[in-house]
Amino acid sequence: MPKGTRGDIWFERKHLRSKAFRNLSRVSILVYLDFLRKRKRQEIKANAGRKGGWITANNGEIVYTYKEAEGRGIGRRSFRNAIDELIEKGFIDIAHQGSGGRKGDVTLYSLSERWKDYGTDKFIEAPKRVPDRRKGRGFAAIMADPERRDQLLRKRSKVKSSVCESTLEKGRLSVGTNTPNI
Repeated sequence: MPKGTRGDIWFERKHLRSKAFRNLSRVSILVYLDFLRKRKRQEIKANAGRKGGWITANNGEIVYTYKEAEGRGIGRRSFRNAIDELIEKGFIDIAHQGSGGRKGDVTLYSLSERWKDYGTDKFIEAPKRVPDRRKGRGFAAIMADPERRDQLLRKRSKVKSSVCESTLEKGRLSVGTNTPNI
C-alpha cells in the first residue's frame, strides 16, 4: 500500500473473531468501517531493534460529522448511538471533543485497540462522549423558555405578514394562490 493512501479498508481477522466486534450493532459496524476507510496508513521501515509495520498517520485527527453520516443514510440518533457503542467497546476514542462544528470546531477521533481486551479484566474503559449541555444558549434554550419563545414567534409572524403584504401590494401574487403572476 503506497504511503499515506486513503480509501482502502485493511481489516484483520482478529477483528472479525473478537467478542467486541461480534457484539456490535449493524450501524456501529458500518460507522466503524467508515472510520477504517478514513484512516491514512503509513509504512514503518524495519531498523535495528525495531520491526517494520504500519501505523495510522492521522490517528487522533479523524473527522466524521453528523452531516456526513446523514449523507450516508445514517440518522443522527443512530450515529450518536454507534459512536457511543464504538467507544464503549474500545474501537475508537475521542481525541478532541468539538462543539458541534461551530466555528470549525469538530470532534476528532482516534482508532483504538482497546477492543482486544474487551470482556476481560484488562479492558480499559474510555470516558464516554460528553453530551452537549449548553445551558442558556442556542435555539433550544430559547424554545425552552415560554416567554422568549413567544417573543420569537411573534417577531417571525410580523416578518411573514409584512412580506406577504408588500408582495400583494406589488401585484406579484394572485389572490388565493401561491404562484406568482407572470
